Parts: sequence; structure tokens; C-alpha cells
Amino acid sequence: MSEFKENLLKVENNYDKSKMNVAKKIREVKELENKVRTLEKDLTLDKPLAEIKGILWAGINQSLSDVWPSIQVIYE
Repeated sequence: MSEFKENLLKVENNYDKSKMNVAKKIREVKELENKVRTLEKDLTLDKPLAEIKGILWAGINQSLSDVWPSIQVIYE
């Protein structure tokens, strides 16, 4: 009976270690998935395009502001 209990304890211990290893691997996979998502977002051109649009619109608005007084004088 003692030998059976020892074997059972070994099996349970190995099972617990396996569960911990699986949980650790799952955490690692989730971390890697998050990193991949972050890198995919960085690879899209959304942020650079938004910055470029902002610069272009600022330039357009400045040009309109510079020209607007002349346009008003023409229509007066």
C-alpha cells in the first residue's frame, strides 16, 4: 500500500508540474500574441498617415489664411 501511495504522489506531482508548465506556456503564447498585435499596429500606416494628413491640412489652412484677405478684397 505504501508503494502505491508513493507512486500516486509521484504521478500527482508530475501532473501538477505538467499543469504548471502548460499554464506557463499559455502565458508565454498570450504575451507573444500581444506583441504580434502591437507590431501589426505599428506596421500599419494609420499613425504616419494621420500625421501626414495633419501636416497637409495645417499647410492648406495656413495657405487659405494667407490668401483669405485678398479674396475678401476681391469680392468687396
